[in-house]
Amino acid sequence: MLSYVQSGLLILLALVVSIVMVAVLNRVWPIHHRKLINDVTGWQLGILGTTYGVILGFMLYTVWTDFHVAEVNTTLEATSLLNVSRVAMELPSPDREAMHGMAMRYADAVLNEEWPAMRRQEENHASEAVAAEMWRLIAETKIDGEAAGNSVDHLTSSLSDLTERRNLREEELSVRLPAMLWILLMAGAGATVGSSCVLGNDNRWLHYFQVLALTFVVAVAIASIADLARPFEGSVAVSPAAFERVQKTMQRDAAR
Repeated sequence: MLSYVQSGLLILLALVVSIVMVAVLNRVWPIHHRKLINDVTGWQLGILGTTYGVILGFMLYTVWTDFHVAEVNTTLEATSLLNVSRVAMELPSPDREAMHGMAMRYADAVLNEEWPAMRRQEENHASEAVAAEMWRLIAETKIDGEAAGNSVDHLTSSLSDLTERRNLREEELSVRLPAMLWILLMAGAGATVGSSCVLGNDNRWLHYFQVLALTFVVAVAIASIADLARPFEGSVAVSPAAFERVQKTMQRDAAR
């Protein structure tokens, strides 16, 4: 994924290419010749631009929705971890201390190992190993009485939620937009901008501005789609702030 500077440079490159295309067309295909076909190319560009605009809008809405879902799932995973830590307080010692220590290790693994790895487009299963230890501890916990049984049941439910949210995070990391959609986006961008370059306009500078404006909107939209489509990578990424807050909360709970 690209940084803001790299994305900006690519957008600038797209603007330069579009201007060069217009300049070349003005030289090899004079404006007064192109004006003769404006009645044909004009309405065709309108249909093409509208169709591509709808596609671009739906794609941007879809990736933004998926990005927000990834943010919500991260918050829910962190909340599930806090629930595990607090429900474990009802367990007898030393299981109570062991589970709290594992919850702290889980948060540390997510913040210091998994999140940096996700930003590098790498898989890391550090927290999964900690979760497996939590499950083993629950299985080995001795249930003496109804209260202890209820505590284990609540802890099992919280740990199930935590595991589910973690699996969803891994899936969100691995899902990519299909290549066919990228071909559609890039081909549509080329066709739309290229059609605008072909139009003939006696006011040359106004034509340059129109092509630049269209190219800028298309390029920024595509760059936004590319960044939002990978919620844990790039310049716009889901923050691990929820885990940082939960980690501090568990530290305060332990200090009481």
